[in-house]
Amino acid sequence: MSQKTILVTAANGNVGSSLARRLLDQGFKVNALVRNTASTSARDLERHGANIFQGDYDDIKSLENASRGIWGVFINAFPIRGTLDELRHNTNVIKVAKEAGAKFGIYMSAILTQYKDELPDLNPQHERYHYWESKYGTEEALQAAGFDYWTILRPGTFISNFFGPLSSFAWPTFQKQHLLISPVPPSGTIPLVDPDYIADYAAAAFAEPNTFNGLAIDLANEDITLKDFGKLITDNTGIQITVNHVSKEDAVAHGIPASFAVWFGWIKMTNYHTDYERLDQLPVKRTTVTEFLKKNKNSITAFLSA
Repeated sequence: MSQKTILVTAANGNVGSSLARRLLDQGFKVNALVRNTASTSARDLERHGANIFQGDYDDIKSLENASRGIWGVFINAFPIRGTLDELRHNTNVIKVAKEAGAKFGIYMSAILTQYKDELPDLNPQHERYHYWESKYGTEEALQAAGFDYWTILRPGTFISNFFGPLSSFAWPTFQKQHLLISPVPPSGTIPLVDPDYIADYAAAAFAEPNTFNGLAIDLANEDITLKDFGKLITDNTGIQITVNHVSKEDAVAHGIPASFAVWFGWIKMTNYHTDYERLDQLPVKRTTVTEFLKKNKNSITAFLSA
């Protein structure tokens, strides 16, 4: 049983909390960095055995406190629209963790980050410029930090985003009307990922550093059309989901962010496809979208019935 300590940042988030529990179950010690130590997720992790640290990414002292004695660090600061704060926050974590003696850094990035310099019109005036600069810059900072081991995980679209607070922003007609309006063509697929699958990969990497060292891994459970996704939700919950494919202009008129159409256009332009053959060769079992829907059936049904 390992007694190595891992610092998990954003430990109260979907991926961070899931990873912390997996690491504890594997025998690691976990320092969980959270903003609110009194939150339900923080208290749950503490009961599970994690050491809870209140911290702020701009408060270097709090990062130093959480980093004492660590062997590894999971880097996962949140993007802040219109700023490079995410990059600064991540590089603060990387610097402090390295100075504390950490040997292994894992960063949760995003798909398409490797194509940042090929994305058309991605200039400082573009609404997504700071997002991609932060992702790309953090990847570079991690690789240059001098850790003995590093791994980059680039997940696709979180399946959970359809059924939580972000849904009202990205899919404003979904929760109440059970309608997915999309500027993506009917044949267009979206790489969907279960946050637990990301946690599975990070936990496996910390357990087998030599296997995952130096790898940048694009993660998704399945590439799926919205029509097929809607049918899976209907089959799982009994709630009829309708999918309407419309023009970009009509989608924006219905409240869909224009950036979604841009993002899908970039996927087409780069001819991006998740390399499932590569994923299936790595020692982490790939689950399906259906499995996510089944294990979260109660919460999904409640969300769509609210």
